[in-house]
Order: sequence, then structure tokens, then C-alpha cells
Amino acid sequence: MVQVVARPNPAPRTVSPQSDSISPATPAGQQAAASLLDCLRQIPDQRKARGVRFPLAPLLGLCVVAFICGRQNLTQIRRFGRDHLDLLLELGFPRRRAPSVPTLSRVLGSVRITDLQQALKEWLLGLVDSVRKRQACRVAAVDGKTSRAAGVHVLNVFLHQAQQVIWQLPIAAKQNEISALKQSLAELFAAYPFLQILTGDAMFSGEPLCAELIAHGRHYVFQVKADQKHLLEKMELIFAGKLQRPVNQASLSGEKKKRLRRRA
Repeated sequence: MVQVVARPNPAPRTVSPQSDSISPATPAGQQAAASLLDCLRQIPDQRKARGVRFPLAPLLGLCVVAFICGRQNLTQIRRFGRDHLDLLLELGFPRRRAPSVPTLSRVLGSVRITDLQQALKEWLLGLVDSVRKRQACRVAAVDGKTSRAAGVHVLNVFLHQAQQVIWQLPIAAKQNEISALKQSLAELFAAYPFLQILTGDAMFSGEPLCAELIAHGRHYVFQVKADQKHLLEKMELIFAGKLQRPVNQASLSGEKKKRLRRRA
């Protein structure tokens, strides 16, 4: 459920991503929405004051709510705002009028990505302001995605407990997901010091990245698949005495079999 802040006159409301229905918001939701808008107001507005029809923070708030409710492009955000005119007032729009697609494109193009990331980071840190909440947000997943529309490849860090992407890295042409993540670990853990465990698929299970995570005092849970033959063999040798199933020696090379016998 996405909670939105209430203006003095209209009643507070909640937007449901599944049904798109509007229902009264909870006090906790009002507080979360108010803190989101407060953080968005910290983003500098690069537009000239003359001719500005829509304040920046409410417009960004509309985009956030629309994206969480499943909208994927500017046209859908425009329709979402047009279908929920009362929501526009609650977000802080001066009147019940949704911004046009060109306006959304022009305003979003003027916002620096780093400013938006900083605002959303401060909002999330405000939501997990207690020790108990931060202990519940220790695990995050890393995964790469490619936008078909924009053709941009990014690496996402997804916080399990909050069910939100908290970090996003563009992958350069000469980079891959592993090198991009390794280079940004210090910045990631500085921004979210409560993160303790990273999960991911088999491509992240290489020794350099794992060693870097250990150097930062963090833990990892990465998959190891059968096509990673040498890594899988090493792990079977290391855990041979602790695995509940016996090691399949037929799959090991001659040198690995000798090392396994010596360990036994």
C-alpha cells in the first residue's frame, strides 16, 4: 500500500497498487508520505520561476506513487493523475489538473539522478530509524536488469524487507555487473550501514567480489551452479566432511580425487 499525505481539506487516502482504489490512510502511512514529500522538497528545482505551473516535489511524488502502482511510462503516469484528481491535491498540486506528458518529460529531465537518489535514501533511512527496524533490513539482493525502452543496463540493489530498490548503478560499456558492484561497495555500505548480507545469482560468486565483501565485514549468499565446475569442486572438497550427501568422485578430476583422499 502506498500512503499519501493529506492536505487540510480532503481526507487522507491510500492508493492500492492491486486495485487502484482509494481508501483512508493510516497515521503511519500519513507520516511516511509526509516524510517522502519533505525529502523530495530538498531536490533543487532547475527550472526558471517564470512559467512554472507544477511544484517539483508534488510532481515527483505523483511519479513515485504511479510507479509503485504499476505504471511504467509517462503516458500512464499522466492517465493515473487524471484518474485520481483528489490525490493530486493531497500530494500538494495547486489544482486538480494532471501534468501533461511533455511537462513530465521536461521536468524529470531537469532533475539530477544523484539528487533524487539522495532524497529517496534519506526517506528510507527515516523509515528505518529504530534499531529493530534496521536489524530487519540487513539483507539485500543484487541483480542486473536492462531497460528495453531505454536500452540501459543497470545493477539494482533490492532491500528484501522494504521490497524496494535502494541502489541503482548504470553499467558502462566496458564494465560488467561484478566490477560495477565491487567498485561501489564502499559507497553502498556508507549509505546503508545496516546492510550485512548480499544475495545474488551464480555470476556474483567469484572470489574477488566475495573477498571484497569479507574485507568490508559483510556476508554473502550466492548460488553456485553445476556449470561452474571448478568452483563447485572446490566447495565439495572443502565441505566434504560436513555435507550430508557424499561427494560424487566420478565428477572430480584426478588431482581433486587425490586431495579428497588426503583430506579423508
